[in-house]
Amino acid sequence: MNFLAPLFLLGGLLVAVPIVLHLTRRRREPVPFPSFLLLQLTSATARFKRRRFRNIPLLLLRCLALLLLAAAFAEPVLRGGALAGGEAAALDRAVLVDRSLSMTVGNRMAAAREAAQDELSGLGREDRAIVVAFDGRAAALTELTGDPGALAPAVTNLTAGGGGTSFAPALGLAGRLLPASAGRRREVVLISDLQRSGFEEGRPQPSLPPGVELRVRQVSANPPANAWIADVTVVSEGREQLVVTAEVGFAPSAANPEWSGEIELLLSGRQVDRQNLTAAADRMTTVRFDPVLRPSEPLAAEVRLPGDGFPGDDRFHLVIHPEAAIRVADLGGSPPSVYVSEALGVGVAPGFLLDRAPARGEGAVRGALEAAQVALVRDPGRLDAGAVRALGDFVEGGGGLVMAAGPRRLSRAATEELAAFAPAAPGGFVDRDPAGRIGDLAARHPVFEPFGGEGSAVLGALAFFRYRNLDGVRPDAGILARFDDGKPALVESAWGAGRTLLFASSLDAEWTDLPRRAAFVPLLHRLVEVAAGHERIPTAYRVGESVDPGAAFRLSPGAAGEAEEVLADAPSGERTVLGGRDALRLAEPGFYRARRPGAAEFRQIGVNPPLAESDLRTLDGAEVRMAAAAPQGETETAANPVAPDLPGRAAAWLLLAAFLLLLVSEAWAANRTAAPGVPG
Repeated sequence: MNFLAPLFLLGGLLVAVPIVLHLTRRRREPVPFPSFLLLQLTSATARFKRRRFRNIPLLLLRCLALLLLAAAFAEPVLRGGALAGGEAAALDRAVLVDRSLSMTVGNRMAAAREAAQDELSGLGREDRAIVVAFDGRAAALTELTGDPGALAPAVTNLTAGGGGTSFAPALGLAGRLLPASAGRRREVVLISDLQRSGFEEGRPQPSLPPGVELRVRQVSANPPANAWIADVTVVSEGREQLVVTAEVGFAPSAANPEWSGEIELLLSGRQVDRQNLTAAADRMTTVRFDPVLRPSEPLAAEVRLPGDGFPGDDRFHLVIHPEAAIRVADLGGSPPSVYVSEALGVGVAPGFLLDRAPARGEGAVRGALEAAQVALVRDPGRLDAGAVRALGDFVEGGGGLVMAAGPRRLSRAATEELAAFAPAAPGGFVDRDPAGRIGDLAARHPVFEPFGGEGSAVLGALAFFRYRNLDGVRPDAGILARFDDGKPALVESAWGAGRTLLFASSLDAEWTDLPRRAAFVPLLHRLVEVAAGHERIPTAYRVGESVDPGAAFRLSPGAAGEAEEVLADAPSGERTVLGGRDALRLAEPGFYRARRPGAAEFRQIGVNPPLAESDLRTLDGAEVRMAAAAPQGETETAANPVAPDLPGRAAAWLLLAAFLLLLVSEAWAANRTAAPGVPG
């Protein structure tokens, strides 16, 4: 109960008036005076009798009337229809249970089930509840009901999964599932380890509608020390070898300030290398395994740490594909470029294999291009007409071409052959002093993807001292970048099934400082990948992602007229049949398998826990309760119109009516008890 004018409650002090009157006002009776001694005795007796209460029922009626009057002027507000119903408001409760991967630590999940059962057992006869389980997503396991037989099994069967933690969807769903209704109170109980990463930037945000109360039950507040595998990369080393590198993180605790142990690399379930590791606190430690042979078939790989307080993130699953390397033919690359060979020698998913190829002779060039996916030309002036003709056929058949301007001029015959399929022809020289810069680029093009939103700033800092005019840019060609004088710097065009990218400057250090900059390696990688039509498919995925099964598992398309169905098996063995363009949601860490109906072999992908789950730091329960619940105020009444507070004026009129009834009762009682001529 609240009061709109609580100061009027001070009027309740007037209840002292009838008390004092009943103590001081008495009936006057004759007092005999036989002697002085007897007079004193009689006087003392009279004083004693004067202090006793008379007519106690009448006194209580008068005190209660004054208290009702004071309460009426204070305008009481009774919530939830309690005044009208005469009983406490019934309760609708949503019990939110965290089932994310971090709940596998220790006995957190068992403690969460026990807390949920406790909340359900405390419901009254008219109360209702709903059980919601959440990780990265939230799902209602029951309907809003008061039947214990429907609620208890939902909690008993709850287990922790491999998903991440996100509190906002769970709180939002709970707020929507609790209907606002007259005479019912709404409450959400959050049962979780309160992992900090469950809120955006680790800061609780208001997630519940006004009028919904929030209570928090934290099942663990002392995270253990934890070592985890953050990422694993595969790097080409030469033509036949790969190097696997793991990034390991460690978060200490008071009991375990440091960590050391052995980390293992397994290929197809067989251990191939083991390294000793000492992980530094609160930073990543890099582990490089011994080189392994490039596989001829897709190969399942796993990196393992010894178990610790949180074993859920001690395994990293990935698949190494043999087609991960793009074979590049370096035409006329004499002398070889150290910058190009070094940049393409550090390819990571995919790798790059760089082959030397001749620059003259149509037959020799065709033979060199048979095993290549991309042709790289650093000095077009070295090519004769036959080599350019062979390049044109290579691009038309689906090959890629990356061409940079060089110091030599093309012959007339070679220029005519090049004009048939290239986006432009290298023209005259442009010398710049001071150096030219990249002035404009198509930042959303896949070539500039490695630079994100900073492509213009990173590439705009490069210096170009010489470049060529690109003459006769084809109408269907795209200009991906321009110099600050407006001349094209990078152009792209398609020819047949292939693609050509032409760079107006050099890939060596004579004309530009690009090869000496950090941007050179990712830019050259993307030029080759885009020319090859390579789609970047990760070697590993994370729980919570949704993937195109055909692309992720690299499945061959179904036969013409057949349904594009995919049979997918989760690490737990659960099978899903996907049809058409259905996406597969990855819900468990481990190896997923998939195949087309009728296919003999399964393809695999590796799936790993969400990286944020390895951060076991927690929030304070009181902080979450205060921040996640909507502030109470005027918006509460507006948001909950069907269960309003009883207006203070209506309650006040009821109290005034009771006051008048007491006045009538008091008058009747006073007339019955008062003697004639003597005030009551």
